[in-house]
Parts: sequence; structure tokens; C-alpha cells
Amino acid sequence: TVNPLPTASVSGTATICSGDTAVDFTFTGTPNAEVTYNIDGGSNTTITLSGTGSATLTASNTATSTVNLVSVENTTTTCSQNVSGSATVTVNPLPTASVSGTATICSGDTAVDFTFTGTPNAEVTYNIDGGSNTTITLSGTGSATLTASNTATSTVNLVSVENTTTTC
Repeated sequence: TVNPLPTASVSGTATICSGDTAVDFTFTGTPNAEVTYNIDGGSNTTITLSGTGSATLTASNTATSTVNLVSVENTTTTCSQNVSGSATVTVNPLPTASVSGTATICSGDTAVDFTFTGTPNAEVTYNIDGGSNTTITLSGTGSATLTASNTATSTVNLVSVENTTTTC
């Protein structure tokens, strides 16, 4: 009797933002087979496929991780083989933003600037004194300035920040 070699593959390559709902790596192959894999080249671990030939492993939602297939064994027939394949979940960091520029001036004095700093090229949403939201884009070095009024007290409130490259 010649038994077929078991098979296994992994899928789930995705890109998410840090803290998003974690995604699953999905293993598929010979039903009930034992798949040996590692994460980021670390220690080998096994997962057993279901009777329908699948299993899932939840990826980290805080750090990029790659699942690498090593081997697969049909524990019923003891047939095994090395397998290759990988899937990577890339976790992009959340963008940051802050604003500074608190100052007291006399009406008509030279206006001071509010300085936004944070993730380079991020889009920062803010409002002045609780008014309508407005956006400003940080430079490639992560800064932008907004000149304050020199006739009325103004407060800049940060609302949100988005890295338009990663959509985080």
C-alpha cells in the first residue's frame, strides 16, 4: 500500500494597524494532519488540522509576525514531508500628534504659532475653540505650524491623526 504524502499550506497575509482586530492565519491541507511551523523563525510548534483539513491561529495585533511552514505529517499513516510557505501579518504603528504653543500675548502683538508635531506626513484633524474640524498635514519631518490669532484667545483642540500612507 502506498499512502500519499500529506499536504499543508498557510494563508492570511494582511496589513493592519496596531490594536486593530487581529486576523487569523489559516492552515489547510490533509485532514487531521499535524503541521509543524514557526513564528518569525522561532521555535517549531505544531497545530493539528481538523477533519475538514483546516486550522486557524490568531496573529498578533501589536507586532508584525510571519508564520513559516516546516513540515506536515499524516499521523494515521506516519507519512510526512517538509513543506514551505509563509504568511505575514504586518502591523503598522498608530500615528501620533501633539500641539504646543501655549502663550499669553497682548491684543495686536505679534501672533504666536501653534506647532503640531508627530508622525511625518500624517494628517491631523483639529478645531479651534470647539468649532468645525479642520485638517493640517505634517511635513516629512513631522511638523506643521498654524499662526494663532493676535486679537482673540484661541484654543487648538486635537481631534484625530491619520497616517494617510497606512490609513492608521
